[in-house]
Amino acid sequence: MNLKPFRLFLLIIFEYLKRNKIWVIGGIAFLTALVILQVKFNLLHSQNSIRVGLIGTFQEHDLPEELTKLVSASLVEASSDGKLRSNLVKGWEVNNDATQFKFKLKDDLRWSDNTPIKTTDLEFAIPNTNVSYPDDKTIQFNLKESYSPLPSLLIKPVFKKGTLIGTGPYRITKVEKSRIFITKITLQSDDPNLPRVYIRFYPNEKVAVTGFSLGEVEVLMGLNDPKLMPQSSLIDVKQKTDYSKIVTIFFQTGDTLLRNRSLRQALSYQIPQISGEEVADNPYPPNSWVYNSDSKKYLSNPEEAQSALERAKSQVTDDQLHSELVLTATPNLEEVGKIVTESWRKLGFDAKLRIESGMPQNFQALLITQSIPADPDQYFLWHASQTKTNLTKYDSKRADKDLEDGRKIITEDDRRTKYFDFQKTLLEDAPAAFLYFPKYNIVYLKKIGPLLGKLLSKEG
Repeated sequence: MNLKPFRLFLLIIFEYLKRNKIWVIGGIAFLTALVILQVKFNLLHSQNSIRVGLIGTFQEHDLPEELTKLVSASLVEASSDGKLRSNLVKGWEVNNDATQFKFKLKDDLRWSDNTPIKTTDLEFAIPNTNVSYPDDKTIQFNLKESYSPLPSLLIKPVFKKGTLIGTGPYRITKVEKSRIFITKITLQSDDPNLPRVYIRFYPNEKVAVTGFSLGEVEVLMGLNDPKLMPQSSLIDVKQKTDYSKIVTIFFQTGDTLLRNRSLRQALSYQIPQISGEEVADNPYPPNSWVYNSDSKKYLSNPEEAQSALERAKSQVTDDQLHSELVLTATPNLEEVGKIVTESWRKLGFDAKLRIESGMPQNFQALLITQSIPADPDQYFLWHASQTKTNLTKYDSKRADKDLEDGRKIITEDDRRTKYFDFQKTLLEDAPAAFLYFPKYNIVYLKKIGPLLGKLLSKEG
């Protein structure tokens, strides 16, 4: 084989590089800088695409709401005051004892693959409930016991059985996984005005912030603490109060110290309102149709705290009052926990703060963010029979009766009466102190603000 031409070619290239080394080095430096800038700021990305970061580990059957709302719609939706209304269904019928519900699909509904939506395409997993499909438009639920809030269980976006095909405006075009967990998802819309969406999942906030800083994503949704982000004039934050969650301190009512109601009231009165947050004085948000504005109010009331403490002293020994009082909090609520324990120390308690990542098996007082059901039925949170989910072990015959009746009654006015009384009883007993409704934070690069606005408008 004659290698002379190849050697000659190499000599020519070498000589060229030698004579033009300044230009060559400059070109390499320019390309390197361009690659770094592209990785960090995505300067050459499509003008109609957006890269979004979500925090958490998810599988196909439990995708987060931020994503599923883009891909599909729900049979039923909740209005801003918590009332339920039709969405993909025309409406529903319920019998007198709330044990049978019939829902009718709207006409001409189609999946994003352009096939007609039939009731048999849908799957439901509701305990103690038989689901049948009398025809392609009707879904019938037969329950073993009365349960008037059943429509509230149908507010999640629906998917075609066994698939990730929804009703739009987006469809999932690509899914990437690491073992069983999803790492990336690509969404595409047939509407040319909507951007393509690339979603990347991060296991925790620290990794997510690093990914944002490296330019992997342009948006981070659901970041608990925007202060974790580097300060930059290129970054902005959208915030909205999340009325589907509530930051609460649960008191263990079986605890030797905290079984005293007056003492729990004293602790609740003493807690200050958290600066910059919307106060929650009730287990329901203020815009809820069952919110009772006349119920007992706590927080930032040291005078009432002292009065309640004096009442407690008739039933609590001095040794108990001076014993250790431990508040357990999740890591993201550590600063709030410090404020609370400091306020309790001012009341004379030996208050300590303990931080735990998971749900503790044992606690005296527990500071966590709790989800609020769409329907006012909070049976599983407060009824004495719910030993796994009633964290405080609250036991009130009156509250139990209100909760039992509230899920059997159909008429709105009668349900409201029951939940008004439930709030009055619960807040008087003070098994928990309700602090505030947290904010939902979206951190993003300002340059993609318009595209983000289009995306958020489709989430609802």
